[in-house]
Amino acid sequence: MDCWKSSSELKSYIITSLNQLGIKPSQQKGQNFLINSDIIKFQVAQANISTNDVILEIGGGLGNLTRCMVNNVKKMYVIEADRRLAQFLQDTYSSTSNIEIILGDAVKVDFPLFTKCISNLPYQISSPITFKLLNHSFELAILMYQKEFAQRFFAEPGSHDYSRLSVMMNLRARCKYLKTIKASSFLPPPKIQSSIVSVQKKTETLIEDEIGFSKFVTLLFSHKKKIVRSVLSNVLRRKAKQFTIPINLKIEPDRFTERRIFTLSLDELIDLYNNLKTKIGENLWLDIISQNTS
Repeated sequence: MDCWKSSSELKSYIITSLNQLGIKPSQQKGQNFLINSDIIKFQVAQANISTNDVILEIGGGLGNLTRCMVNNVKKMYVIEADRRLAQFLQDTYSSTSNIEIILGDAVKVDFPLFTKCISNLPYQISSPITFKLLNHSFELAILMYQKEFAQRFFAEPGSHDYSRLSVMMNLRARCKYLKTIKASSFLPPPKIQSSIVSVQKKTETLIEDEIGFSKFVTLLFSHKKKIVRSVLSNVLRRKAKQFTIPINLKIEPDRFTERRIFTLSLDELIDLYNNLKTKIGENLWLDIISQNTS
């Protein structure tokens, strides 16, 4: 099958397929079906797919995006949580050898190895899926998000949208804003606008202990508007109570610790993390942040 010739063809396919399956799209499940063929073609073009690529699509739906990729790639994996939609995709591509439909919750299932991820993500799982993707190796992702969520990727330190996601995205990837999508491009139209972004994984390592740093950022940004020294001092006091010999460690005022957490840049957070690990001792430090993020 070739890609959609027009938006009217795509919309007709979506309506017919939904009626055939007796499905009323669920807003709770994020079932807003893209009916603008130009946007699908734009996503595929931005991904620059080739016959060497292994593609992961999260939330296959009725296959409106799948159709425009499957014949042009080496292998395609499509994860779909709705049993009816997964079976529909299985039936549609039963004679296509290079596609595998995976029934399950994308947050919980193990991702296969892939080179690129092109997906119109169910918006209610945007955060856990994004963090999960960042923990995997891949070349490029072209992803559609709720616009307000995508803005966090590009948020500057000290801004309202700056968050743990902003920090970890900056640590592990290069992001580029591509396009805003109007609600009228979907059936049914959501109450929000959407954005398409590209995410390219960084090959260089900015910090040796990424796992520990991730836990540290999680700990801090659960109190993002508080002063760094206040949060860390409270954590150390709680830890000291677990020992018969007190931990005599004091977080001294310096250029980092007197700042509010959400004002610290990635480089400053890395410096703060490394300084604390050296001062407290690696094993105890990792134990502290692990217990406070579990």
